[in-house]
Amino acid sequence: MDITLEKKLQGFQLVAQEKLQAILCSIPGKKELILEPALIKPLEHVCTASWLKLKGIQRIYKHDAAQSMPRAADQVHIYMIRSFLATFTTLLQQLQPLALAEMPDISMKMYHIVCVPSCYSYFQTLLEQMGLWGLVQLHHYNWDFIYFDQGVLSLELPNLYESVYLQGNTSPLPPVAQSLRLLQMVCGHPSVVLSYGHHSAQLVEMIQALGKLPDPTNSAEYGAWLIIDRDKDYPASLLTPAIYAGLLLEVFQQRSGEILVDNSKNKISTQRVELLQGRSQMKGSAQSPKPCSIRLNSTADEIYGDNRYKHFAQVSSLIRAQVKALGLELQKLNDMQLEEMHDYVARKLPKLTELKSKVLRHLNASEIVIKMMGNFRKLQTLEEDILNNVSRKKLLGEIDELLTTDGQRFNTLRLLCLLHHCVGVAPEELQMFARNYCNLVGHQELSVFQRLGQAGLLPPLLPEKKAPTKLLSNLPLPKFQQTEFQANANRLRLLTSFGDGQDGGGSSKNQASNTQSCPSFVFNGTYIPLAAQLCSILLKSSNADEVSSKLTMIEGLTVHLDSGKTSPKAYATQLKTTNCTHQDVFPLKLRNLFIFIVGGASYAEIAACDFVAKLTGAQITVASDSLMAGSDFIAAAFNN
Repeated sequence: MDITLEKKLQGFQLVAQEKLQAILCSIPGKKELILEPALIKPLEHVCTASWLKLKGIQRIYKHDAAQSMPRAADQVHIYMIRSFLATFTTLLQQLQPLALAEMPDISMKMYHIVCVPSCYSYFQTLLEQMGLWGLVQLHHYNWDFIYFDQGVLSLELPNLYESVYLQGNTSPLPPVAQSLRLLQMVCGHPSVVLSYGHHSAQLVEMIQALGKLPDPTNSAEYGAWLIIDRDKDYPASLLTPAIYAGLLLEVFQQRSGEILVDNSKNKISTQRVELLQGRSQMKGSAQSPKPCSIRLNSTADEIYGDNRYKHFAQVSSLIRAQVKALGLELQKLNDMQLEEMHDYVARKLPKLTELKSKVLRHLNASEIVIKMMGNFRKLQTLEEDILNNVSRKKLLGEIDELLTTDGQRFNTLRLLCLLHHCVGVAPEELQMFARNYCNLVGHQELSVFQRLGQAGLLPPLLPEKKAPTKLLSNLPLPKFQQTEFQANANRLRLLTSFGDGQDGGGSSKNQASNTQSCPSFVFNGTYIPLAAQLCSILLKSSNADEVSSKLTMIEGLTVHLDSGKTSPKAYATQLKTTNCTHQDVFPLKLRNLFIFIVGGASYAEIAACDFVAKLTGAQITVASDSLMAGSDFIAAAFNN
């Protein structure tokens, strides 16, 4: 029996269970599992508490960094933590007095630490330095891809962006390469792999260094892979999405494929400065219903499945109409005979009650989104002006105005980062904004600007100079002085103001805001995510020469074949000179694409790729180390 692609992707759960079982079964004794709280939700996608008990786990606890866990003489403690140096060091400091005081037999290790996803070599060094070598056993566990929804995979490694882009630490990349290699083993080797960016090329090299794969037993599931660095398309993560799933992530905290709908606390309310935050809390302190959760899975929640990639304004009205329709349906009970009522209550009422509960959760979530996003149209107009480089002085003034009137710590910085990436921000302009920002939120946050500069989101923060160099802020940049973003956006038609929008299809802003006529609908008709545009080019090109003509101007894009790596132009030229056009991998015989974004993907990109897939009759799977909203990228700079 043939197994569908979705079934294979869901099968990663079984692989993760086998890996975890191998670790647990290798540890003898009465076992207790102490979990870092951040790992509980992702682990629920791998196994249940009853499954863990079948593997010998007697009790499960949350790890408390402030208090050590007492252990009975015949118990084995298994700690599962993320591969963070700070977390690992804190745990060793807790275990050191306990393990040394007990002085157990070295052959019977009573303490085990499972690091997710890697156990770095310096962890062993720290173990030895604290006198715990031989008393504490280290393990590493990588659950690989977690299946969230149709076409959506995540590695649930939220620290990868922070490590790779903000700190320049590439140690989280090898586990990613191992997971991608496992995907090749499950779904077959693609005909071609394209990488765009330094880290993407590193990942492909790591996969190749892991060795040749065994001969496949089944045909490949993907015709091509596309691996993209996050910094190659920052606007797709910094722009505010217009779709339902994207705005849910903008407002609510995400916990491994589900969001927590809390009327009293969310991302927007917590990032406002204390003065504004306190004023809004006083208004809403009278009533605060119990928080509920919404699974971002179209199978588990049909309301979400029907509306996830639709424009938010459309979804909001549809949910309200559905609430009214359910109310009318339940009123039918009054007009029924007794026998009809018994049948209705037994068969239809439970399903309607469950559906009503889901609809009310989504209605509550949509109302909170409307309240928290404020003047959404004004924000999108500002973002559109930034994309099109309307007026530097006006744009900087509007961002400064938002800083003082709305006071959002992350989203205001996010707009400045978008401005720098699309247009460019002068050092003097950054100094002025940094001064105003620190006066509002506190001067202890000045180092955040340096971290954002490390990731390429802002220019370096230089010492202030008194030289009169502020003329640049008062003069519009000449049109011929294009940034790298503007050049690539022009070549690939990412901005709808540059032409016809998506390659091969026209669009307008008004159309995109109401109907899905172009992938740019995810940003209200202003911008097409790079991943979606590259997918469209790969699926619509009939030969390598056509691919080369569209991608040859994009620096850093590499084509990886079995014969080696090359550029799109060199690959097309080679086929022509050797008369081997019959060996051309284009057009793709298998119209399934796998997209991996190094550093976090957004739901806007996923929705745009889904639109391209439906338009071309293909199937596109979008995967990343984590799913993030725009404010999450800025918040990562505050975590260091």
